[in-house]
Amino acid sequence: MFEKLKQWRFEAKARKRIKQYDRKYRKALPFSERPEHLPVEKTFDAFVAEFGGQKISDLIENKAQMPLNADYLFENHNVIAELKTLEGIFSGPGAIKQLTQAYIDTGCTGSDVMGLLFRDEPVPKAVARLVQKRIRRSIEQRIKQARKQLRKSKAEFGNDDTKMLILIAMDQQPLFGHRTMLLNLAKVMGDNYADAHTDGVVYLNPNMPTKIGPDSMEFSGWYPFYRDDDVNDELSDFVNLLGNRWLKYYGKQIGETNPVLQLASVDEMSAALERF
Repeated sequence: MFEKLKQWRFEAKARKRIKQYDRKYRKALPFSERPEHLPVEKTFDAFVAEFGGQKISDLIENKAQMPLNADYLFENHNVIAELKTLEGIFSGPGAIKQLTQAYIDTGCTGSDVMGLLFRDEPVPKAVARLVQKRIRRSIEQRIKQARKQLRKSKAEFGNDDTKMLILIAMDQQPLFGHRTMLLNLAKVMGDNYADAHTDGVVYLNPNMPTKIGPDSMEFSGWYPFYRDDDVNDELSDFVNLLGNRWLKYYGKQIGETNPVLQLASVDEMSAALERF
């Protein structure tokens, strides 16, 4: 009971700071004035060039036999990064079809699906377990590929001290919210990949903003985590700098000039990802 009360207080404090930011900088824009979606990979490529990083593909001379490689080299910071997107994982136009298939695969009926969509009935436990399994499996496939690319590029362009970073962008609206995707990503990394081949992971949500209440402002975020405290100490300054610059760059592209809100804890990140 006391632990739950303590957790509630931390979350309440986190929400309070975010709400203060919301009240100060909120802009009431009609839905029709929302900015058009930016192509994430192309936009991030341009940002990296402005930041001072390089596309690793530009450093490879033999384009006809392009080897497996990561996306970015930040030579001055001794960091190699790979950008992956999570579209299509219970998100975007095919999300309901994927969910319906999970109902079918667990023996549920069409009426059960309609109960969720139109009667606000809860997802059956068997369906929820299968959905979570499929989310994690899809995330893991991307993580495995990213780690292969990072290892190859580290061998070619890095050294023993080079840090490896995976950037995970959600560019379609996730059916179960950003928090669900982030928590599953963290679970996959913590259970299977907390080793020297992945020093840090960042979840970012360009084009798919979140808000803390129905009438609150929308904002995009940058949510990092690391494999251990030592790596956190070594890598977090660079990751925070990269994230701060990215959010400002992205904001400039869509006409948003609000200052970046620095989140200081897991509780604040969780509060920022509440689903409305």
